[in-house]
Amino acid sequence: MSEGTRIGEHKESAENLSAVSPENKEASSNFAATKIGEMSEFERSLMAFEESSDKDSQFADVMDRILVDFQEGDIIKGSVRSIEKAGVLLDISYKSDGFIANSEFSFDSDETPSSVLAPGDKVNVMIVKLESKEGYTVLSRKRAEYELAWGRLSKLAKTKETILVRVSSAVQGGLVVSYSGIKGFIPASQVAREGEGDLGVYLNQQLEVVVVQVDRKRRKVIFSNRISKAKLNREEAQKLLESLESGQVKEGRVTSIKDFGVFVDIGGVEGLVHISELSWSRVSHASELVKVGDEVRVFVLGVDKEAKRVSLGMKQLEEDPWVRVADRYQVGQVVEGEITRIATFGSFMRLENNLEGLIHISELAHNHIERVEDVVKVGDKVKAKIIKLVPEEQRIGLSLKAIEAKDIANPEAAVSE
Repeated sequence: MSEGTRIGEHKESAENLSAVSPENKEASSNFAATKIGEMSEFERSLMAFEESSDKDSQFADVMDRILVDFQEGDIIKGSVRSIEKAGVLLDISYKSDGFIANSEFSFDSDETPSSVLAPGDKVNVMIVKLESKEGYTVLSRKRAEYELAWGRLSKLAKTKETILVRVSSAVQGGLVVSYSGIKGFIPASQVAREGEGDLGVYLNQQLEVVVVQVDRKRRKVIFSNRISKAKLNREEAQKLLESLESGQVKEGRVTSIKDFGVFVDIGGVEGLVHISELSWSRVSHASELVKVGDEVRVFVLGVDKEAKRVSLGMKQLEEDPWVRVADRYQVGQVVEGEITRIATFGSFMRLENNLEGLIHISELAHNHIERVEDVVKVGDKVKAKIIKLVPEEQRIGLSLKAIEAKDIANPEAAVSE
Protein backbone atom coordinates (compact mmCIF):
# COMPACT_ATOMS: atom_id res chain seq x y z
CA MET A 1 0.00 0.00 0.00
CA SER A 2 1.49 3.27 -1.04
CA GLU A 3 2.02 5.98 1.44
CA GLY A 4 -0.12 9.10 1.25
CA THR A 5 1.27 12.57 0.91
CA ARG A 6 2.14 14.04 4.24
CA ILE A 7 0.87 17.38 5.37
CA GLY A 8 3.19 20.06 4.11
CA GLU A 9 4.47 17.98 1.18
CA HIS A 10 1.78 19.04 -1.25
CA LYS A 11 2.98 22.59 -1.45
CA GLU A 12 6.53 21.46 -2.06
CA SER A 13 5.44 19.09 -4.79
CA ALA A 14 3.41 21.79 -6.49
CA GLU A 15 6.36 24.15 -6.35
CA ASN A 16 8.61 21.50 -7.84
CA LEU A 17 6.18 20.94 -10.74
CA SER A 18 5.91 24.65 -11.43
CA ALA A 19 9.64 25.20 -11.26
CA VAL A 20 10.94 24.75 -14.85
CA SER A 21 14.54 25.23 -15.78
CA PRO A 22 15.29 27.42 -18.82
CA GLU A 23 16.31 24.39 -20.89
CA ASN A 24 12.96 22.70 -20.18
CA LYS A 25 10.72 25.69 -20.86
CA GLU A 26 10.19 24.80 -24.53
CA ALA A 27 9.31 21.19 -23.77
CA SER A 28 7.00 22.09 -20.93
CA SER A 29 5.05 24.52 -23.06
CA ASN A 30 3.75 21.52 -25.03
CA PHE A 31 2.30 20.00 -21.90
CA ALA A 32 0.76 23.11 -20.26
CA ALA A 33 -2.09 22.29 -17.88
CA THR A 34 -5.64 23.43 -18.43
CA LYS A 35 -6.42 26.42 -16.26
CA ILE A 36 -9.39 26.44 -13.92
CA GLY A 37 -12.55 27.28 -15.85
CA GLU A 38 -11.04 26.39 -19.26
CA MET A 39 -12.07 23.43 -21.46
CA SER A 40 -9.44 20.83 -22.28
CA GLU A 41 -8.79 19.49 -25.77
CA PHE A 42 -10.20 16.14 -24.73
CA GLU A 43 -13.41 17.82 -23.48
CA ARG A 44 -13.69 19.77 -26.73
CA SER A 45 -13.40 16.57 -28.79
CA LEU A 46 -16.06 14.91 -26.61
CA MET A 47 -18.39 17.86 -27.03
CA ALA A 48 -17.86 17.85 -30.82
CA PHE A 49 -18.61 14.14 -30.88
CA GLU A 50 -21.78 14.62 -28.80
CA GLU A 51 -22.98 17.47 -31.01
CA SER A 52 -22.39 15.49 -34.20
CA SER A 53 -25.45 14.09 -35.94
CA ASP A 54 -23.43 11.31 -37.56
CA LYS A 55 -21.78 9.66 -34.54
CA ASP A 56 -21.78 6.18 -36.09
CA SER A 57 -19.76 7.17 -39.15
CA GLN A 58 -17.37 9.26 -37.08
CA PHE A 59 -16.84 6.40 -34.69
CA ALA A 60 -16.29 3.96 -37.54
CA ASP A 61 -13.80 6.34 -39.15
CA VAL A 62 -11.87 6.69 -35.91
CA MET A 63 -11.86 2.93 -35.35
CA ASP A 64 -10.67 2.32 -38.90
CA ARG A 65 -7.72 4.59 -38.30
CA ILE A 66 -6.91 2.89 -35.04
CA LEU A 67 -7.39 -0.72 -36.14
CA VAL A 68 -5.76 -0.50 -39.63
CA ASP A 69 -2.73 -2.76 -39.81
CA PHE A 70 -0.56 -1.58 -42.70
CA GLN A 71 2.66 -3.33 -43.59
CA GLU A 72 5.55 -2.35 -45.78
CA GLY A 73 4.97 -3.67 -49.32
CA ASP A 74 1.16 -3.34 -49.09
CA ILE A 75 -0.61 -1.73 -52.03
CA ILE A 76 -3.30 0.65 -50.85
CA LYS A 77 -5.37 3.51 -52.21
CA GLY A 78 -4.94 7.07 -50.93
CA SER A 79 -6.63 10.41 -51.50
CA VAL A 80 -4.58 13.40 -52.65
CA ARG A 81 -4.38 16.12 -50.01
CA SER A 82 -2.02 18.44 -51.83
CA ILE A 83 0.62 18.53 -54.54
CA GLU A 84 3.89 19.93 -53.23
CA LYS A 85 7.10 20.87 -55.00
CA ALA A 86 8.86 17.72 -53.75
CA GLY A 87 5.97 15.31 -54.20
CA VAL A 88 2.37 14.45 -53.30
CA LEU A 89 0.78 14.37 -49.83
CA LEU A 90 -1.90 11.70 -49.40
CA ASP A 91 -4.54 10.81 -46.84
CA ILE A 92 -4.23 7.04 -46.40
CA SER A 93 -6.55 6.70 -43.36
CA TYR A 94 -3.61 6.05 -41.09
CA LYS A 95 -2.14 7.72 -38.01
CA SER A 96 0.10 9.73 -40.32
CA ASP A 97 -0.26 11.06 -43.84
CA GLY A 98 1.55 9.43 -46.74
CA PHE A 99 4.06 11.08 -49.04
CA ILE A 100 5.09 10.21 -52.63
CA ALA A 101 8.40 11.74 -53.66
CA ASN A 102 8.57 12.91 -57.29
CA SER A 103 11.18 10.21 -57.99
CA GLU A 104 8.64 7.55 -56.95
CA PHE A 105 5.71 8.96 -58.89
CA SER A 106 6.02 7.47 -62.39
CA PHE A 107 8.20 5.54 -64.82
CA ASP A 108 7.24 8.06 -67.50
CA SER A 109 9.40 11.18 -67.21
CA ASP A 110 6.71 13.21 -69.00
CA GLU A 111 4.12 12.31 -66.36
CA THR A 112 4.29 14.72 -63.38
CA PRO A 113 1.97 14.90 -60.35
CA SER A 114 0.50 18.24 -61.37
CA SER A 115 -0.17 17.00 -64.92
CA VAL A 116 -2.28 14.00 -63.92
CA LEU A 117 -3.54 14.62 -60.36
CA ALA A 118 -5.69 17.07 -58.43
CA PRO A 119 -6.68 17.26 -54.75
CA GLY A 120 -9.25 14.58 -53.96
CA ASP A 121 -8.07 12.13 -56.63
CA LYS A 122 -7.59 8.49 -55.61
CA VAL A 123 -4.16 6.96 -56.18
CA ASN A 124 -2.79 3.41 -55.91
CA VAL A 125 0.44 3.39 -53.88
CA MET A 126 2.83 0.93 -52.27
CA ILE A 127 3.97 1.41 -48.65
CA VAL A 128 7.77 1.67 -48.70
CA LYS A 129 8.25 2.72 -45.06
CA LEU A 130 5.60 3.06 -42.37
CA GLU A 131 7.17 6.10 -40.74
CA SER A 132 9.97 8.41 -41.78
CA LYS A 133 11.99 10.83 -39.63
CA GLU A 134 9.53 13.55 -40.63
CA GLY A 135 6.61 11.44 -39.42
CA TYR A 136 5.20 10.59 -42.84
CA THR A 137 4.47 7.18 -44.33
CA VAL A 138 6.77 6.80 -47.32
CA LEU A 139 4.85 5.72 -50.47
CA SER A 140 5.60 4.85 -54.09
CA ARG A 141 3.13 5.17 -56.93
CA LYS A 142 5.37 3.67 -59.60
CA ARG A 143 6.13 0.55 -57.57
CA ALA A 144 2.40 0.02 -57.05
CA GLU A 145 1.77 0.52 -60.77
CA TYR A 146 4.54 -1.96 -61.56
CA GLU A 147 2.99 -4.69 -59.38
CA LEU A 148 -0.55 -4.02 -60.53
CA ALA A 149 0.59 -3.96 -64.16
CA TRP A 150 1.63 -7.63 -64.01
CA GLY A 151 -1.89 -8.54 -62.96
CA ARG A 152 -3.38 -6.45 -65.76
CA LEU A 153 -1.07 -8.02 -68.33
CA SER A 154 -2.13 -11.52 -67.30
CA LYS A 155 -5.78 -10.59 -67.81
CA LEU A 156 -5.07 -8.79 -71.09
CA ALA A 157 -3.37 -11.90 -72.46
CA LYS A 158 -6.78 -13.59 -72.22
CA THR A 159 -9.08 -10.73 -73.26
CA LYS A 160 -6.82 -9.44 -76.07
CA GLU A 161 -7.81 -5.86 -75.36
CA THR A 162 -5.52 -3.23 -76.89
CA ILE A 163 -3.15 -1.12 -74.77
CA LEU A 164 -0.48 1.49 -75.46
CA VAL A 165 3.23 0.79 -74.98
CA ARG A 166 6.22 3.07 -75.54
CA VAL A 167 9.09 1.96 -77.76
CA SER A 168 12.40 2.30 -75.89
CA SER A 169 14.75 0.72 -78.44
CA ALA A 170 14.87 -1.07 -81.78
CA VAL A 171 16.93 -4.24 -82.15
CA GLN A 172 17.49 -6.60 -85.05
CA GLY A 173 14.67 -8.93 -84.05
CA GLY A 174 12.03 -6.34 -83.17
CA LEU A 175 11.16 -3.58 -80.70
CA VAL A 176 11.81 -3.31 -76.96
CA VAL A 177 8.86 -1.57 -75.32
CA SER A 178 7.75 -0.49 -71.84
CA TYR A 179 4.40 -0.72 -70.07
CA SER A 180 4.15 0.73 -66.53
CA GLY A 181 7.85 0.01 -65.98
CA ILE A 182 7.63 -3.54 -67.35
CA LYS A 183 9.89 -4.28 -70.30
CA GLY A 184 8.37 -6.25 -73.18
CA PHE A 185 9.16 -7.21 -76.75
CA ILE A 186 7.40 -6.92 -80.11
CA PRO A 187 8.92 -9.32 -82.69
CA ALA A 188 9.61 -7.71 -86.07
CA SER A 189 7.03 -10.03 -87.64
CA GLN A 190 4.39 -8.58 -85.29
CA VAL A 191 5.02 -4.93 -86.17
CA ALA A 192 2.39 -3.61 -88.61
CA ARG A 193 4.41 -1.76 -91.24
CA GLU A 194 4.61 -1.18 -94.98
CA GLY A 195 7.27 -3.41 -96.53
CA GLU A 196 10.51 -3.98 -94.62
CA GLY A 197 11.12 -0.43 -93.37
CA ASP A 198 13.61 0.42 -90.63
CA LEU A 199 12.20 -0.32 -87.17
CA GLY A 200 14.12 2.67 -85.83
CA VAL A 201 11.33 4.97 -87.01
CA TYR A 202 9.21 3.74 -84.08
CA LEU A 203 11.73 4.83 -81.41
CA ASN A 204 10.05 6.76 -78.53
CA GLN A 205 6.64 6.34 -80.19
CA GLN A 206 3.55 4.82 -78.60
CA LEU A 207 2.11 1.76 -80.32
CA GLU A 208 -1.19 -0.01 -79.85
CA VAL A 209 -0.62 -3.68 -79.01
CA VAL A 210 -2.28 -6.78 -77.64
CA VAL A 211 -0.61 -9.08 -75.10
CA VAL A 212 0.42 -12.39 -76.66
CA GLN A 213 2.37 -14.02 -73.79
CA VAL A 214 3.10 -13.24 -70.12
CA ASP A 215 5.61 -15.03 -67.88
CA ARG A 216 5.99 -13.25 -64.54
CA LYS A 217 8.64 -15.63 -63.20
CA ARG A 218 10.91 -15.07 -66.18
CA ARG A 219 9.78 -11.41 -66.48
CA LYS A 220 8.91 -12.00 -70.11
CA VAL A 221 6.11 -10.26 -72.02
CA ILE A 222 5.46 -10.56 -75.77
CA PHE A 223 3.24 -8.02 -77.54
CA SER A 224 1.80 -7.82 -81.07
CA ASN A 225 1.15 -4.61 -82.93
CA ARG A 226 -0.05 -6.45 -86.05
CA ILE A 227 -2.86 -8.27 -84.22
CA SER A 228 -3.85 -5.02 -82.54
CA LYS A 229 -4.02 -3.25 -85.89
CA ALA A 230 -6.13 -6.01 -87.41
CA LYS A 231 -8.42 -6.03 -84.35
CA LEU A 232 -8.78 -2.26 -84.50
CA ASN A 233 -9.58 -2.42 -88.20
CA ARG A 234 -12.25 -5.06 -87.58
CA GLU A 235 -13.81 -2.95 -84.82
CA GLU A 236 -13.80 0.15 -87.03
CA ALA A 237 -15.24 -1.86 -89.92
CA GLN A 238 -18.05 -3.15 -87.71
CA LYS A 239 -18.87 0.40 -86.57
CA LEU A 240 -18.89 1.56 -90.18
CA LEU A 241 -21.11 -1.34 -91.23
CA GLU A 242 -23.60 -0.48 -88.48
CA SER A 243 -23.71 3.15 -89.62
CA LEU A 244 -24.13 2.45 -93.35
CA GLU A 245 -27.50 3.23 -94.89
CA SER A 246 -28.83 3.17 -98.43
CA GLY A 247 -28.43 6.52 -100.17
CA GLN A 248 -25.11 7.48 -98.58
CA VAL A 249 -22.18 8.57 -100.74
CA LYS A 250 -18.72 7.27 -99.74
CA GLU A 251 -15.12 7.66 -100.85
CA GLY A 252 -13.36 4.38 -101.57
CA ARG A 253 -10.50 2.58 -103.27
CA VAL A 254 -10.78 -0.16 -105.90
CA THR A 255 -9.29 -3.34 -104.39
CA SER A 256 -10.05 -5.92 -107.09
CA ILE A 257 -11.68 -6.26 -110.51
CA LYS A 258 -13.81 -9.24 -111.52
CA ASP A 259 -15.80 -10.17 -114.60
CA PHE A 260 -19.01 -9.30 -112.76
CA GLY A 261 -17.87 -5.98 -111.28
CA VAL A 262 -15.40 -4.34 -108.92
CA PHE A 263 -14.83 -4.42 -105.16
CA VAL A 264 -14.31 -1.11 -103.41
CA ASP A 265 -12.96 -0.57 -99.88
CA ILE A 266 -14.88 2.27 -98.22
CA GLY A 267 -12.95 2.37 -94.94
CA GLY A 268 -12.51 -1.21 -93.81
CA VAL A 269 -15.70 -2.50 -95.42
CA GLU A 270 -15.66 -3.86 -98.97
CA GLY A 271 -18.64 -3.42 -101.21
CA LEU A 272 -19.43 -4.67 -104.71
CA VAL A 273 -20.16 -2.41 -107.65
CA HIS A 274 -21.86 -4.76 -110.09
CA ILE A 275 -20.87 -4.26 -113.70
CA SER A 276 -24.40 -3.04 -114.45
CA GLU A 277 -23.99 -0.28 -111.84
CA LEU A 278 -20.70 1.08 -113.16
CA SER A 279 -22.07 3.26 -115.94
CA TRP A 280 -25.29 4.18 -117.69
CA SER A 281 -23.72 2.90 -120.89
CA ARG A 282 -23.04 -0.77 -121.46
CA VAL A 283 -19.71 -2.07 -120.12
CA SER A 284 -18.05 -5.25 -121.38
CA HIS A 285 -15.55 -5.41 -118.54
CA ALA A 286 -14.98 -3.24 -115.47
CA SER A 287 -11.33 -2.76 -116.46
CA GLU A 288 -12.59 -0.45 -119.23
CA LEU A 289 -13.50 2.15 -116.59
CA VAL A 290 -11.33 1.57 -113.49
CA LYS A 291 -8.14 -0.12 -112.32
CA VAL A 292 -6.98 -1.47 -108.96
CA GLY A 293 -5.93 1.36 -106.63
CA ASP A 294 -8.21 4.00 -108.18
CA GLU A 295 -9.89 6.36 -105.72
CA VAL A 296 -13.61 6.49 -106.52
CA ARG A 297 -16.89 7.86 -105.19
CA VAL A 298 -19.67 5.33 -104.73
CA PHE A 299 -23.36 5.34 -103.90
CA VAL A 300 -24.65 2.90 -101.25
CA LEU A 301 -27.45 0.90 -102.87
CA GLY A 302 -28.09 -1.60 -100.07
CA VAL A 303 -26.66 -3.03 -96.84
CA ASP A 304 -27.13 -6.55 -95.45
CA LYS A 305 -25.70 -6.14 -91.94
CA GLU A 306 -26.19 -9.76 -90.95
CA ALA A 307 -24.43 -11.13 -94.01
CA LYS A 308 -22.03 -8.14 -94.00
CA ARG A 309 -22.68 -7.42 -97.67
CA VAL A 310 -22.75 -3.96 -99.19
CA SER A 311 -24.05 -3.15 -102.67
CA LEU A 312 -22.59 -0.06 -104.30
CA GLY A 313 -23.11 1.89 -107.49
CA MET A 314 -21.13 4.48 -109.45
CA LYS A 315 -23.49 5.49 -112.22
CA GLN A 316 -25.96 6.88 -109.66
CA LEU A 317 -23.57 9.79 -109.04
CA GLU A 318 -23.87 10.85 -112.69
CA GLU A 319 -26.88 12.29 -114.45
CA ASP A 320 -29.09 9.60 -115.92
CA PRO A 321 -29.03 10.33 -119.68
CA TRP A 322 -32.20 8.32 -120.22
CA VAL A 323 -34.32 10.75 -118.18
CA ARG A 324 -34.38 13.39 -120.93
CA VAL A 325 -33.55 11.24 -123.92
CA ALA A 326 -37.03 11.74 -125.39
CA ASP A 327 -36.47 15.52 -125.30
CA ARG A 328 -33.29 15.29 -127.37
CA TYR A 329 -33.99 12.40 -129.72
CA GLN A 330 -36.86 11.05 -131.76
CA VAL A 331 -37.53 8.24 -134.20
CA GLY A 332 -36.37 9.14 -137.69
CA GLN A 333 -33.63 11.47 -136.52
CA VAL A 334 -30.19 11.05 -138.07
CA VAL A 335 -27.36 11.06 -135.54
CA GLU A 336 -23.59 10.78 -135.69
CA GLY A 337 -21.42 8.83 -133.27
CA GLU A 338 -18.53 6.45 -132.65
CA ILE A 339 -18.59 2.68 -132.75
CA THR A 340 -17.64 1.57 -129.24
CA ARG A 341 -18.19 -2.20 -129.22
CA ILE A 342 -18.68 -5.05 -131.63
CA ALA A 343 -20.90 -8.06 -130.89
CA THR A 344 -21.99 -11.00 -132.99
CA PHE A 345 -25.48 -9.54 -133.23
CA GLY A 346 -24.44 -5.99 -134.10
CA SER A 347 -22.47 -2.96 -132.98
CA PHE A 348 -22.95 -0.24 -130.35
CA MET A 349 -22.65 3.42 -131.22
CA ARG A 350 -22.09 6.18 -128.66
CA LEU A 351 -24.47 9.08 -129.19
CA GLU A 352 -23.12 11.07 -126.23
CA ASN A 353 -21.46 10.38 -122.90
CA ASN A 354 -23.11 7.33 -121.21
CA LEU A 355 -25.69 7.00 -123.99
CA GLU A 356 -25.41 4.29 -126.62
CA GLY A 357 -27.61 2.87 -129.33
CA LEU A 358 -27.53 -0.56 -131.00
CA ILE A 359 -27.12 -1.10 -134.71
CA HIS A 360 -28.38 -4.62 -135.25
CA ILE A 361 -26.49 -6.69 -137.82
CA SER A 362 -29.61 -6.68 -139.99
CA GLU A 363 -29.50 -2.85 -140.07
CA LEU A 364 -25.88 -2.51 -141.11
CA ALA A 365 -26.47 -2.93 -144.86
CA HIS A 366 -29.12 -3.88 -147.43
CA ASN A 367 -27.28 -7.03 -148.37
CA HIS A 368 -26.67 -10.03 -146.07
CA ILE A 369 -23.77 -9.59 -143.62
CA GLU A 370 -21.83 -12.52 -142.14
CA ARG A 371 -19.54 -10.56 -139.85
CA VAL A 372 -20.17 -7.15 -138.27
CA GLU A 373 -16.48 -6.30 -138.66
CA ASP A 374 -16.93 -6.42 -142.45
CA VAL A 375 -18.95 -3.19 -142.21
CA VAL A 376 -17.79 -1.28 -139.10
CA LYS A 377 -14.92 -1.38 -136.62
CA VAL A 378 -14.42 0.01 -133.12
CA GLY A 379 -13.50 3.69 -133.39
CA ASP A 380 -15.30 4.31 -136.68
CA LYS A 381 -17.32 7.55 -136.92
CA VAL A 382 -20.65 6.83 -138.62
CA LYS A 383 -24.08 8.31 -139.22
CA ALA A 384 -27.22 6.32 -138.38
CA LYS A 385 -30.96 6.81 -138.23
CA ILE A 386 -32.98 6.24 -135.06
CA ILE A 387 -35.54 3.55 -135.83
CA LYS A 388 -36.57 2.67 -132.27
CA LEU A 389 -36.64 4.72 -129.03
CA VAL A 390 -37.79 3.12 -125.72
CA PRO A 391 -36.46 5.27 -122.82
CA GLU A 392 -38.13 3.22 -120.09
CA GLU A 393 -36.20 0.15 -121.32
CA GLN A 394 -33.06 2.20 -122.04
CA ARG A 395 -33.06 1.12 -125.66
CA ILE A 396 -32.23 3.04 -128.82
CA GLY A 397 -32.34 1.17 -132.14
CA LEU A 398 -30.19 2.54 -134.97
CA SER A 399 -29.85 1.74 -138.67
CA LEU A 400 -27.12 2.39 -141.21
CA LYS A 401 -29.02 1.05 -144.17
CA ALA A 402 -31.93 3.43 -143.52
CA ILE A 403 -29.65 6.39 -144.22
CA GLU A 404 -30.57 8.09 -147.50
CA ALA A 405 -28.39 10.33 -149.60
CA LYS A 406 -30.05 13.49 -148.30
CA ASP A 407 -29.49 12.27 -144.71
CA ILE A 408 -25.76 12.01 -145.34
CA ALA A 409 -25.71 15.55 -146.64
CA ASN A 410 -27.88 16.83 -143.76
CA PRO A 411 -27.38 14.58 -140.69
CA GLU A 412 -29.54 16.80 -138.49
CA ALA A 413 -32.60 16.23 -140.61
CA ALA A 414 -35.41 14.20 -139.07
CA VAL A 415 -36.82 11.72 -141.59
CA SER A 416 -40.12 10.03 -140.91
CA GLU A 417 -40.42 6.35 -141.63
